[in-house]
Formats: sequence, C-alpha cells, structure tokens
Amino acid sequence: MAANIFNQKDYTDIKNRINQLHTQSQRQWGKMSLDQMLEHCSIQLRVGLGIVPETGYEGSSIYRTTIGRWILLYALPWPKGTNTPSQMNILNNGSSLPDIQHSKQILLELLEKVQVIPRLKPHPFFGNMEKKDWGRLIWKHLDHHLRQFKN
Repeated sequence: MAANIFNQKDYTDIKNRINQLHTQSQRQWGKMSLDQMLEHCSIQLRVGLGIVPETGYEGSSIYRTTIGRWILLYALPWPKGTNTPSQMNILNNGSSLPDIQHSKQILLELLEKVQVIPRLKPHPFFGNMEKKDWGRLIWKHLDHHLRQFKN
C-alpha cells in the first residue's frame, strides 16, 4: 500500500523526520534553504486547508485527470527540480521566514489540522481530489523534501 499521511504509521514517521531537522541539516539538491523548504511545505497544507485562497489551476491539464493524477501520485517517483504552483513557490514570492524551530512547529500544527478536516480544497495542479489522494500527495511531497535535507 502506498504511504499516505492519513495512515498513522506514515504520519508518525513524517512527524519524526520533521522533528529531526536542525540548522545543520545539509541540502542535497535544489535551491531552497531549510527554512524555505519548511515554509514551502507549510504553504501546500495551507492551500489544502483553504487558508491560502485558490488562484485557479496551473500546469498541464493531464494532472487533473484520474490517470494523470494516479501516475504522478502512485506510479512514478517524485523527480527533483519539478515545477511548483506559483503560490507555493517560496523562491519567487518573497515571503518572510520564521526561524527553523518555529517553521517546524507551524508545519506540524498544519499537519494536525489536515488530519481532522473532512475535505481539503482543490490543489492548483491536481484540482479536486479525494482525501486519500491528498494524503498521498502530502506524504509524497514531504518525503521528497525531507530527503532533500540530510541530517
């Protein structure tokens, strides 16, 4: 079964990995710093929770088809350097960033909120999704970025 943030074991594993991050965690690829990555991941959750308002769909329409979504969420590994929705692009939006510990705390609090919300809002690339697909997306996105930084 594919890992999913709504599976208690997967959720606990992701929380533990977030908690293990520290100021000395080294970036393995990409352009974001650790604090930027944490904010980027938090924005994804804010989008799903509806805290960040919808701005319409972006990216290829294939992402919003059942088969396209399945391929990207379940069949293929997440490639390095992929595009990101504009509202989640921390490098372009100029957001001010809190410190690492505060960023981790915010991300963990948002993860808790995602656990209890009945339905998440549409994603800018993937559109409306069942909660299980959102759970897979969140897990896959967090796993990708947690592998980006080595403890």
